[in-house]
Order: sequence, then structure tokens, then C-alpha cells
Amino acid sequence: MKEVPRLRPTVAAAAALLAWGCASTPRPEDQDARWLVAHGYFDEAVRKAAAAVERAPEDPAAQRLHRETSVAWHVERGRRLTFADQDVEAIEAFLDALAVDPQSRESAHWLEKTRRKLALRELGLGLELHANDQIAEAVTHYEAALAADPLVPGAREARELAVLLLRYRAGLGTSYFKDGLHAYSDYWLEYARSRFDYAQKYQGAQSRARDRRDEVQALLAVQRLAAGRAHEEHGRFGAARGEYRMAVLLDPGNEDAKAALERARTEQQAGEKLKLARIEIVRGRPEKAQKLAEEALALTTAQQDLADGVLAELRDARLDAVYRDALAMERDWRFAEAADRYDELLAEAQFWKDAIARRDTLREYVRRAAELYEKSGSSATPEEELQTLRQIELFWPEYRDVPVRIRELTRSLGSS
Repeated sequence: MKEVPRLRPTVAAAAALLAWGCASTPRPEDQDARWLVAHGYFDEAVRKAAAAVERAPEDPAAQRLHRETSVAWHVERGRRLTFADQDVEAIEAFLDALAVDPQSRESAHWLEKTRRKLALRELGLGLELHANDQIAEAVTHYEAALAADPLVPGAREARELAVLLLRYRAGLGTSYFKDGLHAYSDYWLEYARSRFDYAQKYQGAQSRARDRRDEVQALLAVQRLAAGRAHEEHGRFGAARGEYRMAVLLDPGNEDAKAALERARTEQQAGEKLKLARIEIVRGRPEKAQKLAEEALALTTAQQDLADGVLAELRDARLDAVYRDALAMERDWRFAEAADRYDELLAEAQFWKDAIARRDTLREYVRRAAELYEKSGSSATPEEELQTLRQIELFWPEYRDVPVRIRELTRSLGSS
């Protein structure tokens, strides 16, 4: 198992420390381990958790925190590896995470997902070799796919068909069968089927030619399934739906193809709703966009990140509207109302632009203005009162009756 770093922060963490140096923004080293994990500082989180265990070796909470941060570190490493298509290494990383915490659902999810990804890639290679009449090599990849994920749809059937083809080539070798298989390997599908149909005409309804024709169609359906999955992986659900539909037509008894067809149809509907949601955002109709995005999120399993992204855009747009509203109040000299509005914003978004600094400044203005206003009322002389009011005018020209009182005092002192 790859050792989890304890005391060495990553370059990314170091860069983050510099970026977080602003006085109004918490720095990573000032945060707890869970905050660090949530914000991507995995090395720093493990270091802090390890230090906590060293300080209190018998503390169950410290041990649990170290276990959680270690799992997060391994999972992040595995995610980066699988995004780089280094799936074998990624699987090892997820297994390392499960070794730390066998109950980690996230680790198990990523392990299953990566194994399925690797299995589908091996299956695709096997099908390509199969189509090029390299049957023995195709079997090797089918077996690799099954080793990665024994439940990957289509791999077992494809392997059985390939092994069967090898056996037929070794033992049967009839001209019609060979012609049909060669035609199929060259994508002369109609010619291959016509060869088998022709053989069946003379051999009877129960002939081997009929079985071979069914096998060709079953294998073609498997290929269509693999092509559909490739489209799904790239978000082309309409194209995937077309491939799955062909797979069902070729092999009506293929339950995997039927399920995949329904899944692609649902994902296509979800994708269309997300496109419409983005259009509604541009049109300035957030309520309609929110409804469409939520409907898409309820439908999809493969586009949840996209749906969440649309919802995040809506949330950001709504929060930005609150910020602009508070800014307008601030510019209208409604400092107390603006500060309250900033509070509403910060209750949902802890760090939104410069809202904290603006809110704190306005609170100070309100406090200082009230203090000076009270002081002006107890001034010993008109000159002292005017000077105090002038101080308020510097940062809040429209505070209460300050403008009126300044005019009156200026007039009074000028006439005297």
C-alpha cells in the first residue's frame, strides 16, 4: 500500500497557503483536517490528522479523523490516476483506501467504477480484434475484461462466442461457415447472413447454418453495445440510443441491450432538459431553469455533475443578485440595511467576493456614526458640535439630520 504522507505538504497546498494569505480569508494552516479535505488540501489534512494521533494515540476521534483523511488522500490519488487513464494504478489506490477503511462507500464506488471502465476498454479492444478476425487475441482481451469486472455486460457472451468460433474453425470448417465468418470480419454483414441463409435452405431449419447466423447477429449486437457505451462515456446519449436500438433489433433477447436502450433514452431526455435550463438562464428566467435542472437531476445517473453545475450556476446567480442588491443599498447610503443584506448573503456563502469586508466596514460606520451623533448632542459649543457633525459627513453625508444641522450651524456661525 502506498504510504500516506504525514508531514510534507504538496506544491498545490503551498500555493494555496499563499493565495489564502488575505486577512479576510482563513488560511489552510488555520483550518481543521475536515475543512482541508473539503477544500482539496489532502496532504495538509493527513499531516494535521497524523499530528493529532501523535499527540493523543488513544483518542478514538483522532484515529477516526486520521483514517478519514487517509482514505480521502488515497481516493484523490486514484481519481487523478483514472482521469489520466492509468486505471490499473487507480484500482490499486482505491484498494489502498479500502485497506484503511473497508466500509468506505466512496472508495468502493470508485473502485467499482474504475474496474468497469477498465473492463469496457478491454472489451472494446477484444471486439475490435474479433471484427478483424483475430479471434485468439480477442479472447485474451475478453478474459482481461472479465478479470477486471466479471459482471461487465457483454464480455462473457463475447468470449463464449469467440471460443465457439475458434472451436468451429478447428473442427467444422465448412465453406459456407468460413465464407460467412470472413464476410462478417470484413463487415460484409448482409453477405455473411446470405451465406448462412443459403446453407440453411439446403440443410434444413435445424441446421448449423441457422445457429451460425444467430451467433453472428448476437456478436454484432455485442459490438453495438460496446459502441453505445463508448458514446455514453463521452455524453453522446442520442448516438448511444441508436446503437442500443440496433443491438435490440439484432438480438431481441438481449436484456443488456434493452436496459441500455432505456437508460440512453432517459439520459437523452435529461440532457435535453439541461440544455433548455441553460437557455432559460441566459434568458433571465431562473425559476424555469431551476425546474428543468431539478427534473434532469431526478432522471439522470450519468449527468449528475452537469445538473449540479446548472444548479450551482443558478445559486451563484441568485447570490450575486443579493450582493448587487446590498451594493445598491450601500451606494444609496442605507448602510444598516446593506449590512443586513450582506449578512443574508454570507449565511449561504461564507466567502462571497468582498462581502465580509463590506459588511464589517458598514457595521463600523453605523457604530461610529451613532457614537459621533450622540457626542454632537452634548457638545459644549456650536463650533465643537459642527466639527463633530463634519466627521460624520466624511463617511455618511446623509446620516439622519446631519445635513440639516450642518447647514443651520454654518449659517448661524457665519452670521455671528
